[in-house]
Amino acid sequence: MKHIIRNLALVLVICLFSIICSGCGGQEKQAVNILSANYEEQIELQLAYLRNKYPDAEINITYMSSGKLAAKLLAEGESTDVDIALSLSSAYSNQLKEAGLLLAYENETPYKAEYTDPDHMVLPNGVWSGAFLINTRELEKLNLPVPTSYADLLDPIYKGCIVMASPVSSATGYFFLLGILNLYGEDAGWNYFDQLSEQIMLYGESGSTPSSMVEKGEAVIGLGIDYEGIELVEHGSPIQIVFPDEGSPYDYDTVLLIQKEDSPSAFVLEIMGAITSIEGNTIFNNYNISVLEGTPDRSNYPENFKLLDMNGITDYTLKTEITEKWSNRYE
Repeated sequence: MKHIIRNLALVLVICLFSIICSGCGGQEKQAVNILSANYEEQIELQLAYLRNKYPDAEINITYMSSGKLAAKLLAEGESTDVDIALSLSSAYSNQLKEAGLLLAYENETPYKAEYTDPDHMVLPNGVWSGAFLINTRELEKLNLPVPTSYADLLDPIYKGCIVMASPVSSATGYFFLLGILNLYGEDAGWNYFDQLSEQIMLYGESGSTPSSMVEKGEAVIGLGIDYEGIELVEHGSPIQIVFPDEGSPYDYDTVLLIQKEDSPSAFVLEIMGAITSIEGNTIFNNYNISVLEGTPDRSNYPENFKLLDMNGITDYTLKTEITEKWSNRYE
C-alpha cells in the first residue's frame, strides 16, 4: 500500500513539474489586433514594417471603412477584440472618445499644437488636404480651361465633367462640404452646393472615387485628395493638381488605443509606440502634411497654397447635422 501511495505521489509531482515547466517555457504568443480605414495597399506596407520589427509576434491589421469601423467599436463597447484603431477621421475618433471607448496614450515625440488632444486619446496620424485633380488629356479634348477656384466650377462649361465623393459616406466628401460652408457661410454655402450639384456627374461612395475616375478618363475634374493626385503624377498619369485659390479643405486621421475589459498588454503599448514614433509615422502616415513636431511636410506645396477654415471638422454631432441636410437636398 505504501508503495502505491509513493508512486501516486511521484506521478503527481511529475505532473505538477511538467505544468510549471510548460508555463515557463511556453509563454503566450504576443499579439495585437488592429482595425484600419487605410487603403489595403497601405496596410500591406504597415504589416511588413511591424512584422519585420516583431517577427515572433502575431500582428493583424484588418481593413474596414471608416463608418463601419466606428459603428463596430460603438456596438461592441469594451467587449471588442480590437486593440488599436487606425486612420479614422477626427470626427469619428471624437465620437468614440465621447462614448468612453478610448484610452490615453502619450507618445515620445510631441504633436504639433493644432492637432494635439489635451486628453491624449485622439492621436493624430497624418493630415490630408483636398485638391482639384484634372485629367489634362480629357480637358484638352473638350477645349476647356483649367479651373482654379470653387467659383470656376459653377461655370456651365464644366457641367457633367466633375466627380466628388459623397459627404455622407466619405470623409473627403465631407471636408469639401464643411470647408465650403465655412468659406461662404451657411446660406451662401448651401446655395453654392445647389449650383454645384447641377454640375456634378457623380457623387462617389469612397474618397478615392474622384482620383480613380479622373485617372481612367471617366471624369475630367475630381474633387479629390492631394496625395492621391501626387502619386498619379509620379506614375505618369496625365493629371494636373490644382489647389483652389480660396483654400483647400483638410482633415486628419488618427491612432486610437481602444478601451477594453482587460488593460492593454505591454506588447500593445509597444506597438502604439512603434506606430507613433518618427520612424513609424513615416510608414503609417502616407499623407503630405506632418503632425509631429520637428518633422517636415513631405510635399513642396505651391506658394499660393493655403488651407480653408475647418472649424467643426472634429465635431461628430455637427457632421451628422450637416450630412443629413445634404442627404435631404441632394439624394
